[in-house]
Amino acid sequence: MNHYAKRLLSRFRAWFGVPEPQPEPTPFEPRNSKYTRLGQGIMKATAKQQGSSGFFILNNALDAFVTRLSLMEAADQTLDVQYYLFHRDATAKLFTYYLLRAADRGVRVRMLLDDFGHYGQERLFRALIKHPNISIRLFNPFNNRRWRYLDFLTRFSKIHRRMHNKSFTVDNQAAIIGGRNIGNAYFGADKYASFSDLDVLGVGQFAQDVGASFDIYWHHSLAVPMQNLARKRIAPSLKRVRRRLAFSSHNKHSRDYLARLGNLKLVEQLTQGKLALRWAEATLVYDHPDKLLNGWEDTRGHLSASLESIWQSVTTEALLVSPYFIPEDSGVEKLAAWVAAGAKVTVLTNSLAANDVPLVHAGYAKYRQPMLAAGVALWELQPSSKKARKSRRRRGLPSSSKASLHAKTLVFDRKTLFIGSLNLDPRSLNLNTEIGVVINSERLAEYVSGVFLNELPEHAWRLHINKDSRPLLNWLDESDPNAIIRYHHEPEASLWSRIRARLFGYLPIDAFL
Repeated sequence: MNHYAKRLLSRFRAWFGVPEPQPEPTPFEPRNSKYTRLGQGIMKATAKQQGSSGFFILNNALDAFVTRLSLMEAADQTLDVQYYLFHRDATAKLFTYYLLRAADRGVRVRMLLDDFGHYGQERLFRALIKHPNISIRLFNPFNNRRWRYLDFLTRFSKIHRRMHNKSFTVDNQAAIIGGRNIGNAYFGADKYASFSDLDVLGVGQFAQDVGASFDIYWHHSLAVPMQNLARKRIAPSLKRVRRRLAFSSHNKHSRDYLARLGNLKLVEQLTQGKLALRWAEATLVYDHPDKLLNGWEDTRGHLSASLESIWQSVTTEALLVSPYFIPEDSGVEKLAAWVAAGAKVTVLTNSLAANDVPLVHAGYAKYRQPMLAAGVALWELQPSSKKARKSRRRRGLPSSSKASLHAKTLVFDRKTLFIGSLNLDPRSLNLNTEIGVVINSERLAEYVSGVFLNELPEHAWRLHINKDSRPLLNWLDESDPNAIIRYHHEPEASLWSRIRARLFGYLPIDAFL
C-alpha cells in the first residue's frame, strides 16, 4: 500500500472512530517452567504417583476464588486467563489487582475474554495494557463499540455465537477449569444470587493441555488485541487504576477473601509437593475456535464428538448436572435407552424459581414428562434451603442470596467424570465454544457423585408424575422424610413467572437456547 492510500485509510478510520491497528508487546519466551516454584513442587508429587495428571476438586466457592489468588501469587513466569464473563464487582476487582501484582513481578499476563460479558470495562482494559507485561484480547468482538447490540441486527449469524470457555493457567504447570466465570455470584459474595458451581484444579499433562488450548484461541483470527479495538478516547492512567484497585482490595468482601487467603494452605502444599491430589489418566476436550466460523451443522472439531464414546458406554449409572438442560427429542431417547438397559439415570437442573434464564427453562419444561415417563430421576434445584441459609450465615456471607445451579458435571458408572463449561443444551453443543476434562478415576467420580446426590433431598425438589390426579406433574420436597411436601405447580415461582414460561415455550427457538 502506497503512502497516499495509507493516509486515506487513516482518515477513514478517524472519521468513523475505528482505531488504528497497534502492535502488541514483544513476544515473551518463557523459560523451562519445570524450574518455577510450582514446577518443582509438582515434579516432587509426580515422581511418586501413577497417572498423567493430578486433580483437586474445588466445590467451595470461597476456596475456589482464593485458590486463584494464591496461584497468582505463586506464578513465576506466565498467567493465561480465559473467561466468558468478567464482571465489574468486588471479586473481579480483587482478581485484577492480583493479576497486576503478578505482572509487576515480571510475570507475563495474557487475558482472553469473550466480548459479550464485560461491557463498560474497556477503559480499565485500555489502562491495563499499558503495562509491558499485560496483553488483553477480545474474542469475536462487536464491530460497533458504542452501540454493540446493533450488531445483533446486522451480524446476528456470527455475533450470537460466543466463546463460553473458562480456564486459568499458571506457569503451564497448574490449571483450573469448570463452570465459574469471574464475579461475585460465582464466589459466594453476591447479595442477591449465589451460583452453586464446580471447578477442578489440575497439574501435570492436564495443565499443559489447557495451556495448549489457550494458545490455539489466543492466536485465532477471532481473538483481537484490545489496542486494535479501543475507541480513541483518553484512557485512565495505569497509576490511577492501580490506586483504585489497591483501595478496593480493602473493602469488606475483599477482607473476607484475604482472611481466607492467609489460612488456606492449598497452593503452599502444592509448591511443596504435599497436596493430596488424585492422580488419574485424563483427556482435555474442547471445541476448536473455528466452530464460530462454521455452520452449526458442521461438527468438525466439536467437543461433543469427543464425548460420543462415553455416551455409548454407560451401563449402570449416569448423573447429569447442568443448569441449562434442553435434551431435545434425541437426548430423551438416549436417556430412555440407558434406563431400558438397566442404568440408573439422575438429572439435576434449575427449577423455574432458581433459573436465571427463563427462556431456557421454557425450552426444558416440555421434556420433563417424557423423561419421567422413561424412568429418569429428575430433580430441580430450590432457590433456597434452611441448610444453605445457615451455612452462609456461619461463613459471614449474605444470607438473602437466591441459589442457582451453575455447575456442569457428568458422572458415568461411578468411574468416569466430566467437569467443564458445557451445558447440555443446543447452544453449548452447536453454537458456542466450550472446554472440559474427562477424568478416569473411580475415587473422584465417587466423590463428585456424593457431593451432588447426598444433598439432593435437602436442596432440590424431586419431580413426580401422579397419574391419579391433575395436574400430572408434581414437585416433592423430601428434606424431611417424615413430612414430604407436594407442590402442584412450579414451587416458589410467581404466577407471572409461570405464565411467562408457558408463553415462552411456544416460541420455536430451542436451537438458539
